[in-house]
Amino acid sequence: MDPHRCPRTVDVMGKAQVYEMEIEGRHHRVETSVGDGWSNEATWWVDGEQVATASSKVEDNLYLSVGRGHDLAGSLGAVRARFTSLSKPVRATWFEGSRTAAETAARIGVGGVDLVPEAGSPAALREERMRTNPRLHAARHVVGGVAKVVMPLLFTALMIWLAGRIPWPGWDLPSVPLPSISLPSIPWPDWELPRLDWDAPGWLVWLAEHAKYVIPILIGVALGRREMRRRREQDELRERLAARDPSASSEDR
Repeated sequence: MDPHRCPRTVDVMGKAQVYEMEIEGRHHRVETSVGDGWSNEATWWVDGEQVATASSKVEDNLYLSVGRGHDLAGSLGAVRARFTSLSKPVRATWFEGSRTAAETAARIGVGGVDLVPEAGSPAALREERMRTNPRLHAARHVVGGVAKVVMPLLFTALMIWLAGRIPWPGWDLPSVPLPSISLPSIPWPDWELPRLDWDAPGWLVWLAEHAKYVIPILIGVALGRREMRRRREQDELRERLAARDPSASSEDR
């Protein structure tokens, strides 16, 4: 058996995702899964040795780093395993440096290289879709922004429609005589502020009036563009690391 390969853990939820990569002569492997009670779980191996594990029922990002007393604590780096809000594994990213510096970078999200998802896995298929049709993938974020606008409107309309069809009972509630309180009058100063004679352009007025509808869509566009740029940068970084490391396997390339 390959010493760099680790025995696969069995995920009863059927959502295990494996990421691997050869970096600077060391074989990194991360397994993410959803365990009992919908708990996000991640385990990190280096050259066949399990070095860290983490789990959480509420956190979408798990941070893995070796113990302070580990021989490689000063150079092994750290890993961030990311899940969606519905506990779907997204990616595992390795950050170089000492334990403290790497974990800080992982939490901030600065730098890092995405480990390669197992061939044929959902994460690998997602990366391939981003490469072959990046605009379509970016459009999914826009659709998500539109859904955030449309769904509350539809829900509100449905509630109003249902409320108008419910035979509410006629309650004749007694009138409660509230006390009349006479509050003292405060002589506030009369400030006359200068008037600004400025007519905002029509497009700005329209945006201000429809901000709650437009902003989620603009956020979706920004997220989509960021994901496209990030995927290109990660592919270039993997190629550079593979060129520097002659021992990298063809699978990593």
